Amino acid sequence: MDNFLAYAQENSTGSSSLSFIWSIAAVVGLWMMFQKMNEQGWKAIIPFYNQYTLCDKTMNNPWYWVRLFVVIIPFVGWIAYFYFKYQIGKAVARSFGQAESWAWGYTFLEPVFYCITGFGQYSYYGPMGVGDTRTGEARAARTVDFDVTKTEAPAAPAEPVVTAAPAETAAPAEPKDVEFEFTPSDDASE
Repeated sequence: MDNFLAYAQENSTGSSSLSFIWSIAAVVGLWMMFQKMNEQGWKAIIPFYNQYTLCDKTMNNPWYWVRLFVVIIPFVGWIAYFYFKYQIGKAVARSFGQAESWAWGYTFLEPVFYCITGFGQYSYYGPMGVGDTRTGEARAARTVDFDVTKTEAPAAPAEPVVTAAPAETAAPAEPKDVEFEFTPSDDASE
């Protein structure tokens, strides 16, 4: 028994350190998201109250998070848990004007996506994105697609031909300057 306890103590520091860092990242990201929602950031620290506040500000249903306790039911509970977690993630994505596919990130990589949203340039648009007044194209355009066209530099004026003695070795020709022109593409695909 002593050997088992010694082994457990020696090998537990790595996973507990990663778990601690994962938790701190979730709190920091959620803190920044709450500030964008005009909520007090300290609410991100309190374990169940942070989910209550998140569901209230993104879904207008503060008690939706209680459904996550369905996980205590064997097998079916885990399926239902991920469904409810996905629904919360979808509401968060809509509230910040992101694509619905971000809900998968909020479901499985929660701290990472909280930090991206909290520290990124995303604005809070209200529960389920009801305050999002952007037009359809702006709402769909998460990134800018550019068509790259090659344009040559203007040709130099013609110089008079001068005959010279043949050179012993010719230096390699240097490449011409090439300018690129970026124009937004018409098709907004995501």
